[in-house]
Amino acid sequence: MVPEVVIRRALDEDAGELLTVQRAAFVAEAQRYGDPFLPPLREDLDAVRAAIADQVVLVALRGSRVVGSVRVRVEGATGHVGRLAVAPDQQRRGLGTELLRAAEDAAPQSVSEFRLFTGGGSAENVARYERAGYTRTAESADDRGVPLVHLAKTLRRRAPAHRP
Repeated sequence: MVPEVVIRRALDEDAGELLTVQRAAFVAEAQRYGDPFLPPLREDLDAVRAAIADQVVLVALRGSRVVGSVRVRVEGATGHVGRLAVAPDQQRRGLGTELLRAAEDAAPQSVSEFRLFTGGGSAENVARYERAGYTRTAESADDRGVPLVHLAKTLRRRAPAHRP
């Protein structure tokens, strides 16, 4: 029997496995763009630990194994979604979409807009985000010339119930 996936906040002790999954997931992107130095592949363990301490970082667990992760860096009313990664053997099962939804839910209630970017040649990723309600806002290139598509989504969040 295959264990169900549980998504929870990342802990410092998850950092090593999270980094391993991130690197495995982004290898295909590096191959697509012919660039083995994409930022998710250059990140080290200290940077992952810093993200866990300073951002909303979620991990997806199947049993005790980390099989995915996502981050949200909050700036005012904007949540910047990044480093959405799913272990290669767990891809195409909807886990990326689950992680994205969980990241939106885990962000503070003050966040009303989410922004993210993905590689311009990553049609599957762009389609996933568009299915999740994100719309294209711009195109650019990173510092290494990799084309990027920027997307955003506005959420109408319910205000907390007022208690007398």
